[in-house]
Amino acid sequence: MALGKWLLPGGHLEADDADLMGAALRELAEETGIDAGIVPLSPVPVHVDVHPIPANDAKGEPDHQHFDFRYLFRTTTGSGVTLQADEVSGFAWRGLDTISDERLRNRVRAALR
Repeated sequence: MALGKWLLPGGHLEADDADLMGAALRELAEETGIDAGIVPLSPVPVHVDVHPIPANDAKGEPDHQHFDFRYLFRTTTGSGVTLQADEVSGFAWRGLDTISDERLRNRVRAALR
């Protein structure tokens, strides 16, 4: 849990990322170890969220607005997870009804139909 709450796998664009989908796939693989059998359910994000991030002196980052482009993926090879310990402190497979953001929950529900 970062910032005292559960966050989806993610991060920042890097110079080698060709597009947002590629960056999302790279971050998913880096943070969770899930890097095979990933199928995007749509080529466009299921949700875009903007939220404040406090300053982080250890990373040399001032406070800023963070834009999350959230994609929905399905895995075809199972659910094995190997966390990137220096960035991720835990994980859980969570049910749809545990998504606290109502707009995100409704968009995921619609995408899964």
